[in-house]
Amino acid sequence: MSDTLEKKENFLNHLADKLGTPRHSLKDKKIQPVHDLAQTTLVDKTPQELLAICKEKAKTIHTPVLETTQETLQETLNQLIAQSQEEHLLLPTDTRFKQFGLTDLLQRPEVHFWKKGKDFRKENIQSAAKAGLAIAFAEFLLAESASIVVETSAGQGRSLHFLPKKYISIIPMSKIVPRSTQAAAFYTEQRERGHNVGSAVHFISGPSNSGDIEMQLVVGVHGPIEVTYVIVTDC
Repeated sequence: MSDTLEKKENFLNHLADKLGTPRHSLKDKKIQPVHDLAQTTLVDKTPQELLAICKEKAKTIHTPVLETTQETLQETLNQLIAQSQEEHLLLPTDTRFKQFGLTDLLQRPEVHFWKKGKDFRKENIQSAAKAGLAIAFAEFLLAESASIVVETSAGQGRSLHFLPKKYISIIPMSKIVPRSTQAAAFYTEQRERGHNVGSAVHFISGPSNSGDIEMQLVVGVHGPIEVTYVIVTDC
């Protein structure tokens, strides 16, 4: 037993002794939830219904939601890139760009890539800070809150999602889930199976907002000022 753990046990034993109660553990008492709303909310909805719910919620967080197919995804991104008028584009090192046929995007001269390896940490952060637009795939889109879920990994540090001025998130329609419950359950299962997950999992709800400055909504305080969700209808 480590010194820290021994001190903790001694303290808890002393506390229980003074209170005159036996030590017990939460493992001995299975938690009985008072309801199952977390597990059942929106789970009866079809992917199309979840998308409709997400679109309505996205209006409240100032995030346009576009639909496209894998065949027209490149064209959709080309239009968004042109509209952004940004010259420095940042992409993660992510095999999904090739899987979705975005080879033209990968070859654009203004594109910079997030480099793997700790030796590039400073360079990656500087590149993200300079980027006018970042484009990345999301792991999930939560219909209830219109929040995307992204992982921090060797191919995309968190700076890629937070530092660029504008941000486009690509989400396959099959990755729209009712709420955070389903996303959290996925990562729990992954860990229990011994599979790798990102070093951090972020839930991002549209552009950076702050409503605490004299009750005035301020956009872009600590993140992208514009965010667009692009849904790829794969189901």
